[in-house]
Amino acid sequence: MKFIFQYPIWFIAFCLLLGFIYSIVLYFKSNDFIEKTRNFKLIKTILAVFRFLSISILSFLLLSPLIKTRFIDKVQAKIIIVHDNSSSINLSFKNIDSTQYINSLNTLYKSIEEKYEIDFYSFSDKLQKKDTLDFKDKKTNISNILTELSGIYYNQNIGAVVLATDGIYNEGQNPYYTDFSFPIYPIALGDTSRQKDLKISNVKANKIAYLNDKLNIEIEIEAYNLKKENYKLSLFKNSKGKKELVKSKDFSISTDYIEKKAVLALNLNSIGTQHYTVSVSNLKNEVTHKNNSFDFYVEVIDSRQQILLLANAPHPDIAALKQTISLNKNLDLKVEFIKNYSSNISKYDLVILHQLPSKNNSIINIFSELKKEKNSYLIITGENTDFNLLNQTQSFLNIAVKAENKNEVSVLHNVNFNIFELSENTISKLRNFPPLSVPFADFKSSSASKSLLFQQISDIETNFPILTFNENFGSKSAVFIGDGLWRWRMHDHIDNNNQDVFNEIFLKTINYLALKIDKRKFRVNTSKKMYYEGEAVAITAELYNENYELINKPEIKIELKNEKGETFPLSFNRTNNSYQIKTNNLPIGNYSYTATTNYAGKIQTVKGIFAIKALQIEALETKANHKMLNQIASKTNGKLYYPNEIQYLQTLLLNKEDIKPILYESFKTSSIINSKWIFFLILTLLSAEWFVRKYNGGY
Repeated sequence: MKFIFQYPIWFIAFCLLLGFIYSIVLYFKSNDFIEKTRNFKLIKTILAVFRFLSISILSFLLLSPLIKTRFIDKVQAKIIIVHDNSSSINLSFKNIDSTQYINSLNTLYKSIEEKYEIDFYSFSDKLQKKDTLDFKDKKTNISNILTELSGIYYNQNIGAVVLATDGIYNEGQNPYYTDFSFPIYPIALGDTSRQKDLKISNVKANKIAYLNDKLNIEIEIEAYNLKKENYKLSLFKNSKGKKELVKSKDFSISTDYIEKKAVLALNLNSIGTQHYTVSVSNLKNEVTHKNNSFDFYVEVIDSRQQILLLANAPHPDIAALKQTISLNKNLDLKVEFIKNYSSNISKYDLVILHQLPSKNNSIINIFSELKKEKNSYLIITGENTDFNLLNQTQSFLNIAVKAENKNEVSVLHNVNFNIFELSENTISKLRNFPPLSVPFADFKSSSASKSLLFQQISDIETNFPILTFNENFGSKSAVFIGDGLWRWRMHDHIDNNNQDVFNEIFLKTINYLALKIDKRKFRVNTSKKMYYEGEAVAITAELYNENYELINKPEIKIELKNEKGETFPLSFNRTNNSYQIKTNNLPIGNYSYTATTNYAGKIQTVKGIFAIKALQIEALETKANHKMLNQIASKTNGKLYYPNEIQYLQTLLLNKEDIKPILYESFKTSSIINSKWIFFLILTLLSAEWFVRKYNGGY
């Protein structure tokens, strides 16, 4: 404690002088006291001293003196113990006595707890502050653990981090390249030698496939120390809790280590999310059989898009388009002539109108149905097209015909077109295509339309469209201007010995227009079709009114059902104008869901499927990585220990000189007038003086 004065220290003499004068005048120059006792002079002297001290102290406080106090804080060093709780640690206990190991760990904890502060964590891909271990976690991310520790204990007195793990990580980067500053003392679990093991290290298969396709499944297999053994590779389909063998192959192992890729062909003959298992035989004395199988899921969809080519009359263009469309097996084309047409437009994803509307067939009813159902359409004009009716049926292109004359126009590619791209080969060859016959007219496109091809009349480049696109409230449409389309395909074959240019232009056009648009007013979707166990399943729902505006007032009910027939009723939460559910406690398996709502007196239902897949990555690697553990120990001047050396680690931590408390010195400056003791001192002096005065007859 130290006093600090804001005025010269000799000012204290004035305070003492003031107290002295005040007390002398009060008690020795005044006759207020009536002398009653022989000790009267002594009493007056005592009273004068009391008054001298109180007045001197009060005047001293007017100088605003400060008091500076020194504090010493002692921060004990911390030892952090983090233990791997992933399932791969179970393999470590095949080589060591698990009971003895746990006892050694408890002894370490209790012994160093007497000297240091101890924090204990278990970890997998994240830290968990708990003191129980079950070795059931599904993944390991050591670099993330070191990063978390660096954040939690930033600028704290960390003496050491004891990291008990096998060094196997299956998420994150190599821990050696993680930034951390505390010393690490690994306890190296597991076995670094390659034990007997046959495993499926990876399975490559498309997550989405099409109905009736043949899907190739590529399986990567590894075998260690199993020379001359034979095994069977099998592919199973899982359905309703049962496994059905799809196909199998026999293999033999010729060397101590093999790395093999096998391919199995899978015929996809049913739609939906299909659950498959690839497995290899369980051989004798393998270190584990958990990596002998691998589950994967394939979402099989029926992607065949229905296309109607509705023509005014037979024409060579129809054959040219039919041959091109047939190249894409996911496009199902039906050709009809308008005089015989009586089908339902709504079932088609794209309607191609060839030389319609015509002078004899206005097809007003068909255009009304197209607009009502929001179907995509492509109009190909020609000699019989009625352009006045065409202008009335769509609003993004106006063709004002001036005369019966025709223009012969070449093709000009629009470099600013961005809906899809044509190859450089196609663009370069387009200029050589035969000219098209187009009406002599003024062409006006809306600002929302986008043209892929323009007209070039002689040497004049124009912005008059040949092929232009428009999208309006989810409905896509296009118009192709020009007669003689069939000549393009013939020219392409003669000049290039193929029809690649023609096919590319029209297949990309048709694929874009035929791409299915969700027109449902009630939609329920999962964020993806396949989840890993423990991962949150997110389900969203959208409900639209008649104007396709999002609403979320009606209640939506949803029920999940797994392959065993177990049901899981859930409730949607409203978010803005939609609905959402998140759940992460569902068991592994295939699920179907049924969602229902009642809006405007009409019950609407949506069904869907998703799957939850077992997380198997902990079983893919069985060889401990002690080299990496030694590297991160050396990086911070730590040291690696094995389970049978825990007592040496205990001795080191207890005797290590650089693990010691940190003393923090701090100072606090405050005004003396704020001190309680000074108040009570003055109060005591004045009270004592008052009592003595009264007791002796003073007033």
